[in-house]
Amino acid sequence: MNKYYVLLIAGGITFGTASIFIKLSNMTPGALAFFRFFIVGLIFSLVSRVNFRKILKYSPFGFLLALHMITFIISVYTTTIIDATVLVSTSPFFVILLSRFTKFKNTIKDIVGSVIGFMGVALINYPLVLGYLVGNIIAIFSAFLIALYTALLSRVEEDSISLTSAIYLSSSIFTFPLFIVQGFGKIDLTSVLSLLGLIFLPTLIGHTSVIVASGKVKPQHIEIIGLLEPVTASILAVFIFHQIPTAFQVMGSALILFSVVYIMT
Repeated sequence: MNKYYVLLIAGGITFGTASIFIKLSNMTPGALAFFRFFIVGLIFSLVSRVNFRKILKYSPFGFLLALHMITFIISVYTTTIIDATVLVSTSPFFVILLSRFTKFKNTIKDIVGSVIGFMGVALINYPLVLGYLVGNIIAIFSAFLIALYTALLSRVEEDSISLTSAIYLSSSIFTFPLFIVQGFGKIDLTSVLSLLGLIFLPTLIGHTSVIVASGKVKPQHIEIIGLLEPVTASILAVFIFHQIPTAFQVMGSALILFSVVYIMT
């Protein structure tokens, strides 16, 4: 199997922990987003050449990623974990619509894989609870933002570590004002450990896998593999929040896993 697909699968699984850590932390969206990007950006800057000019150059990507992260965190707080992660995972379908901005073209297999994945998303999210409508809309907007980010990033030719550091540090700059306004939120041992988990799993491994694989793997495939996120989140929610999945959620998860395998074979 292509090593970039292996990396993306690992990243897709770790993405599923993000909503869990966010829900456990009870910290503000501004604090979570800022520290998540700033700390990881600093870690990568220690092993790469990054300067303010490079941070400024890739600031549009940092802005998109910052907006995606803030809207995703807000959606986790305003709707259910399953709805938030499932709706954010509709990003592959936006990527297909945005394929004209990438160097890769859609194939019939890409479209079929996306349709299968979308069917899985629809099943997991059935029935939709109208009381969470605002959070669900925010989650869909977050999906569009990460799709646009992934599509545009596929055209960038740059050292992966240096690019990662520049994007994360620029994202921290954009999220810092929100952090100043909102403050930390709740601070205790659970929130600190949750923040560390958010930094090292879905950020250090998850988002970095996307940056490393960009340009080597179709953005459509990157986003479809990202459909592993709601599957992982749903499984973890059973043990941590005692949210037992319905038959629709189980069938939807199976379709999502099949769509991931389908596009890679």
